[in-house]
Amino acid sequence: MSELLTSLDVVNQSFKKSLRGYDAAEVDEFLDHVAETLQSYNQKNKELERELALKQDSLAEYERMKDVLHEALLMAQKSADERVKSAREQANKILSDARAQADEMCREAAAEADRLRTGVEQIRSIRDMYAQEFRGMLAKFDTQLSQALASSQLSGAVDSVLEGIEKVPAEDEAEEPQAEPERKTDRKDFEAACGILGVDPRELMNSD
Repeated sequence: MSELLTSLDVVNQSFKKSLRGYDAAEVDEFLDHVAETLQSYNQKNKELERELALKQDSLAEYERMKDVLHEALLMAQKSADERVKSAREQANKILSDARAQADEMCREAAAEADRLRTGVEQIRSIRDMYAQEFRGMLAKFDTQLSQALASSQLSGAVDSVLEGIEKVPAEDEAEEPQAEPERKTDRKDFEAACGILGVDPRELMNSD
């Protein structure tokens, strides 16, 4: 492949003259025009090469930025995945701890309820035992009190009857006026004592 010509090559190009050749002035003018055209194309080509170099530099920068962005995106995605995983693990741990704590609280509450029920049953048993003992003691005391009262009343009634029999005078004896109230009182006590004993005072009077 032959070497490409430049505008200077076209300007400096010379041709051999012949008798029946082209007009030298026209050829020179055309060559000058061709040289200018080539020079213009060469200038534009250089500009295009500079622009292409700039574009290539920009493209390389874009490629570098693309790689950086892609790596950043991967890192962000990885970080997001790790955060989601960590958040999910933390949420699961919190939920598991909450469930374990709730189960423990339920077990403690159930155990406390059992202890309270046992305590209540023990208190009721003790209460019933003391109530039964108290009722027994009360019944025993009531019996003893009744017996004591009956014995006391019986003894008093017997004494009153005996005293009444001794003090009540016969109906045909003379009575002093000033002693009348005392005899009435003694007769009432005598009749009351006879009532306790279940004895008719008239029978005792007649027997005397």
